[in-house]
Amino acid sequence: MLRISLLILTMTSSVFAANEVNKVDVINVEKDKNVIGLAKDLTSNNLIHKESSEEKYQIVANNINAKENIITAHGDVIIFSESYYITAQKVIYDKDNETFELFDDVVVLKDNALQTNSNYAFMDMKNEDSNQHPLLMLDKDSLLWINSSKSNKKASDVDFESSILSSCDCDDPDWSIKFSSGNYDIDDQWIQTYNNRLYIGSAPVFYVPYFAFPTDNTRRTGLLLPTIGQSSSEGFLYAQPIYYAPTDDFDAEFIPQIRSKRGYGLYSYFRYADSPYSTFYFSGGIFQEKDSYFDEKSLKHQKHFGYTINYKRDNLFSSNLDHQDGLLIDIDWINDIEYKNVEDDGHRKSYEKKIESKINYFYKTPKYYTGAYFRHYLDTSLESNKSTLQQLPQLQAHSFSQPFLLDKLMYSADAQLTHYTRDEGSNAERVDLSVPIYYSFSLMDDYLKLTLKNETTSSHLLYSNTTNQYDNGNYIENKSIITLGTDLLKPYENYMHTLNFNTDITLPNTLVEDGDLYGINNSNSELDSFSVVKSKKTIAFSLNHSLYDNEDLRQIINHKIKQSIIYDEFDKSRLSDFENDITFNYILGQITNKIIYSQEDNTLTQSSTGLTFKYDDYFFNASYYMSKDTPSSGKENLESYTFKTGLEFFRDYTLSYEQDYNIETQLRSREALVLNIDDKCWSLDIEYKKELLASSSTTSSSPTQNDVVYLTFTLKELGGVKYNHKVRGQ
Repeated sequence: MLRISLLILTMTSSVFAANEVNKVDVINVEKDKNVIGLAKDLTSNNLIHKESSEEKYQIVANNINAKENIITAHGDVIIFSESYYITAQKVIYDKDNETFELFDDVVVLKDNALQTNSNYAFMDMKNEDSNQHPLLMLDKDSLLWINSSKSNKKASDVDFESSILSSCDCDDPDWSIKFSSGNYDIDDQWIQTYNNRLYIGSAPVFYVPYFAFPTDNTRRTGLLLPTIGQSSSEGFLYAQPIYYAPTDDFDAEFIPQIRSKRGYGLYSYFRYADSPYSTFYFSGGIFQEKDSYFDEKSLKHQKHFGYTINYKRDNLFSSNLDHQDGLLIDIDWINDIEYKNVEDDGHRKSYEKKIESKINYFYKTPKYYTGAYFRHYLDTSLESNKSTLQQLPQLQAHSFSQPFLLDKLMYSADAQLTHYTRDEGSNAERVDLSVPIYYSFSLMDDYLKLTLKNETTSSHLLYSNTTNQYDNGNYIENKSIITLGTDLLKPYENYMHTLNFNTDITLPNTLVEDGDLYGINNSNSELDSFSVVKSKKTIAFSLNHSLYDNEDLRQIINHKIKQSIIYDEFDKSRLSDFENDITFNYILGQITNKIIYSQEDNTLTQSSTGLTFKYDDYFFNASYYMSKDTPSSGKENLESYTFKTGLEFFRDYTLSYEQDYNIETQLRSREALVLNIDDKCWSLDIEYKKELLASSSTTSSSPTQNDVVYLTFTLKELGGVKYNHKVRGQ
């Protein structure tokens, strides 16, 4: 018969002991007091003991013996409490000193996160000290382990001697670091090691005298992954990000870099949350070109610098729950495009030819909306932006729909004031007003909905700084709109069909047409930025219907059609552009297509198609876009496609290829072949990329083609390195 004893210990002066077979007598021994008998029935698995607010330990073993203040347990010993789970073959507990001495197959699990394995351990529970040898420590959160010949723990600090660490399998790790001594701060989750040798498999590859890293993902000050590179034209590249995180609401990153043949620079990035409703981001930097590189490439500037400010804030002034306000500041400025070309890949973003900076503020109530918008444009292709038109500012006031005289008679109003300005070229002050009034009601038992709408709009333009003498423009128009539509839903056995169909009849009437109005009575290109659109008599038809799965309401297909008839007289009409938009969601992905067909030019003026496909470990995504410049379209001649395809294999490997191709110019703007290996304890990304980068060279306006090999190697939970090799390019 198996002999089992059970012991309960508290960190007070109480000790429990028992040693019987079927029904065990548990004895409570207290200092300077008589023995009080308790009982435990092993078959019922109920245990009676005194409650205590301090750590309480329970011991289960084959044999337990108590002699005065020393308790000894033998055979498959288990100790558990609120914080600990400990196993060993032999345990000696000193009640007075509150220490455990453990022998053979010792496993200690603390807070279900940090586990240690050893042959011997001495644990001082009063001072939270211990020493173990030999030691295997495993952090379950990071999966990082340390195998040490000897360790000593004082409070939250653990010292190691002659150790190995890794996050790979313990038996045959893909990588490991051997070090002579080290320290682990359990509270800060920070490891420091000395005399380190990095091994890949069994081969030593790198030595570093000191190494330190965190074992969690907490934001903390330190070094991030460095970037190392090589280029025939720029020489050796080294960029070392330095991360600074002094508080929870602020951090900064500084990235000094050097390119041995080109120059050196510093880029900085700051993030700050000044309230629970806001975020602030600032970046700035400078790069200094060497004289030899500057002269060889004929660059516009020898110093490249710029900055970015981004601030978002909600509830700036609003305190009422029904009121909302928000502030957005997004400012971008660079002295030339080279500032972005030499920026770190992790922060670089693509730029259009014209860079937009903006400041927006709005205040919204249940009835009204007001906003102020500032727009500033920087054209990187121009020597000077004195002729670039800016919007500083645009002011808006809007009244939401509300009843007027009758419950179903609704009105709203919108007013906008825009100040167009530039140093060289025509400017204008523009005021746009819109006041719609509409009445809606249902017909035929709610199968049809009829809306009668009357809208008055006006545009007033005050010109200045023009080369010609223009009369200020005034245009007022009244539109009567009749909308008849239906919104239906019909369920089937497996599907549900929704249908929305509308017919809009628009009858415009010009009330005032005074002064010079581009697009109406003036065709001088000097005023093309201030064009006024004259509404046309139209009958517009729109159809939007969808098919859904009954079980999960997943949309299977959506189809939209738009077509308008434009007429001056009922017997003189023409068709406007026809629009057709369809989306099909299938089990392996999605197919989309949108076309715009010009009835006037009898040609397809715009088309875009997208496809996503995923089957097992294979994926394929593609898109195509085309537009034509016709007399009525006002579009550019563009045609391009992009696609990305790849497969996953051997569980941890992914191979992909992507390409952006401009059919119109027959140029590949981007091409990349990527191999990713994502192992349990390490990862490797190898990317060969071809891309076109804008250049600020004074001798050539053509973009520069860069052929670069990117390599990122990461030892998980420790860090890694990024390496760039420029095969061809600036």
